[in-house]
Amino acid sequence: MAKLNAVVLLFAFFILLTTTVNGDESSNTKVQVKYKHGKKYCDKGWECKGWSIYCCNLTITDYFQTYQFENLFSKRNTPIAHAVGFWDYHSFINAASLFEPLGFGTTGNKTTQMMEIAAFLGHVGSKTSCGYGVATGGPLAWGLCYNHEMSPAQTYCDDYYKLTYPCTPGAECNLEMDDADQKVTTLCS
Repeated sequence: MAKLNAVVLLFAFFILLTTTVNGDESSNTKVQVKYKHGKKYCDKGWECKGWSIYCCNLTITDYFQTYQFENLFSKRNTPIAHAVGFWDYHSFINAASLFEPLGFGTTGNKTTQMMEIAAFLGHVGSKTSCGYGVATGGPLAWGLCYNHEMSPAQTYCDDYYKLTYPCTPGAECNLEMDDADQKVTTLCS
């Protein structure tokens, strides 16, 4: 059932992105282009900084706009959300811009790029949702409700994970939140 929900979630995000895309593939940012050893490298300024083959493609703001983010996560700033004001479109774009030169959301054609962002947002939205199956707007509208681990005392350096995800020898980390649940401190022993 969980796999079916994940597939439906991913499909819904993809449909939303493909039906609401502007369709204008021109970017407002001037693209700088250079060729090295027969390959094309581009730099698009702040959004795709650094010479990369991926920066020659569309960037996330070319096909994913503020209103789409707001529609996807419309309940994230309601009073019952635990991270009111924390998540926003501009923060997502600024964070994503660090990884666009590496291919995040900039690999392949427009459809492939939209599918990657839809999958990413679907995963993040489902892991941070405080909604449930019959919640107003559906569980996806309640994505981005949390901004930190709800059981930070839990350690992941235990016998269950040691073969799949081994921890660095001597470095077991736990997260601690300050009183306002704003600042995360990582404690490693």
